[in-house]
Amino acid sequence: MNASDVEPSAEPAAELSTGPAAEPSTGPVGRPPTGDDAASRTGHDAMPDAMPPAGTSPPSLVIAGDIGGTSSRLILAPWDGAVIAEAEGPGANLRSSGADALDNLVETVREVLFRGRRALRQDSPGRDSPGQDSLGPDGLGPDAEVAAVALGISGAGPARAGEVRRAVGERLARLGIDPARILITDDLHTAFLAGGVGDDGLLVLAGTGAVAVRFHDREAVARRDGMGWLLGDIGSAVWLGRRTLEAVAADIDGRGPRTLLTEEVGELLALDLREGLLPPSATGDPRQDLIRALDEQLPAGAPAALGRFARLPGRVAGDPVAREILEVAIGHVLETVQALDPPGELPVVLAGSVLAGPGPIREAVEAGLRAEGRAFRTAPTGLPGALLLARELAGDLLP
Repeated sequence: MNASDVEPSAEPAAELSTGPAAEPSTGPVGRPPTGDDAASRTGHDAMPDAMPPAGTSPPSLVIAGDIGGTSSRLILAPWDGAVIAEAEGPGANLRSSGADALDNLVETVREVLFRGRRALRQDSPGRDSPGQDSLGPDGLGPDAEVAAVALGISGAGPARAGEVRRAVGERLARLGIDPARILITDDLHTAFLAGGVGDDGLLVLAGTGAVAVRFHDREAVARRDGMGWLLGDIGSAVWLGRRTLEAVAADIDGRGPRTLLTEEVGELLALDLREGLLPPSATGDPRQDLIRALDEQLPAGAPAALGRFARLPGRVAGDPVAREILEVAIGHVLETVQALDPPGELPVVLAGSVLAGPGPIREAVEAGLRAEGRAFRTAPTGLPGALLLARELAGDLLP
């Protein structure tokens, strides 16, 4: 499973694969797309429901963000045009990335604004003519404004939604963004909308965390897991990494079966976990070497870092221990889909690095869904969904 511990790159939603076609603001998120154009309107260049009048000024900018537990991706675009700037930064899930997560998010927003303003300055026709450049010192025309911000944030579910909304609003206000122009939702809504299957369906997300949700009219009406790395998140990158390390610890401690995962983890950590010879053991005990290395490389209070080991079972999928880990994750996904939609009538959106990135888990899940005759799409990123929401919010707020 390649790079299953990192967020996937932005791509348009895949074609429907099989089966029949199918916060600041709370409540149903945004205005529903209509008809067969739902998927096309969630791309980076998606257009709002209504175009601004000809000659409208000032240029109204929107910011959209897909904020995961491992990484954050933001884009900036005119309300009625193509994306002009992108920025990436650390993850911002309070539960898995620690208390400084939202401060990291502010810096990523600052960066995408800087890049967007620089792009506007470069595109300004009067920038090279003395006395004609109307741009301010930050590179943005004095009348340009951020009309709306829509962020799909991992961990902004019901348990902490109010806290996240307040914290993000306070922080972005420092950048001159009115909190009333900010829509905060969880990354589940944006990932579902990015799938382009309409307003009803299932989302199965396995990235840093893992959760499945049934949506009706864009409302989450049923949910499984998403309880965090300590209580659940089965099949997530953190879960896979944790199970991998547990198996390796049992192997070298003699209380579990021998597994090729031990060599894989040793290579990743530059340790000889078998003999402690090449490289020489720092402690004289491979078990203590493993403990020491993990203490150094896994920040306290930030279990998202366990995701770096998530890809290892897929590398040695023929190993019985690795295979068992993979089969538990695959079986859990398929069982969850069946539990949330027993008739098999709803389209499924697969999202998150584990299910949207290449690897044996995605391959087996897709094969299982096809065997059941279920329609599904893959959403490699929630950015198209966030951009759709930002443009809808801007359309509501602009005079």
